[in-house]
Amino acid sequence: MDRSEFDATPRDAGTETPETGTQQRGDRTRTRILDAAIRVLVDRGYAGASTLAIQAEAGVSRGRLLHHYPSRDKLLMAAVDHLARTRIEAMPAQIDWPADPALRIGPAIDLGWTTFHQPYFVASMELWTAARTNTVLRDALLPTEHRLGPTVRQAVAGFLGPELTSRPRYPELYPLLLSSMRGVAATYLIDPRDPTTDPHLDLWKAMTATYLL
Repeated sequence: MDRSEFDATPRDAGTETPETGTQQRGDRTRTRILDAAIRVLVDRGYAGASTLAIQAEAGVSRGRLLHHYPSRDKLLMAAVDHLARTRIEAMPAQIDWPADPALRIGPAIDLGWTTFHQPYFVASMELWTAARTNTVLRDALLPTEHRLGPTVRQAVAGFLGPELTSRPRYPELYPLLLSSMRGVAATYLIDPRDPTTDPHLDLWKAMTATYLL
């Protein structure tokens, strides 16, 4: 992955004023820490994502990092949540969607599939795996995942459009697609390959057409 993919927001925040300068610097510092946390979590895994490693990657002082995020696990969860929301919410605007609902299915499935090959998915898998045997992490992670759920659901609805998502069988299709894509994407973590050639893409498109058309 290109390391620029880890950054949720541009570094250049524009011209500061005395009224907004402090807030902008604080926001930039938080974003810098969150971006660094994702990079370290993806590159080194959960066990290697220490606060010291994240501090060094972010280039901030120990005190500044702990001021914003005193807990390592809360920092890691905040980083995944921040990057996922930023990237997913921006996605529907990236395509010139066709007016014909039937023609939206192909690009919608293609775009949805790309979300499972972003750094936040890899980072999420690291946290999920660690949470299996870490009850404290699991108890903290579940509310974060529940909060992110509506963002993902809204994004998928934006991909397909209101005419398709209002069809009676869409509530059945949505969790089936999500679970299937997540499961297939997990195999890419140990067997990297070109996701645009995955044979499941045609299956997901045909299944979506069957359910919604």
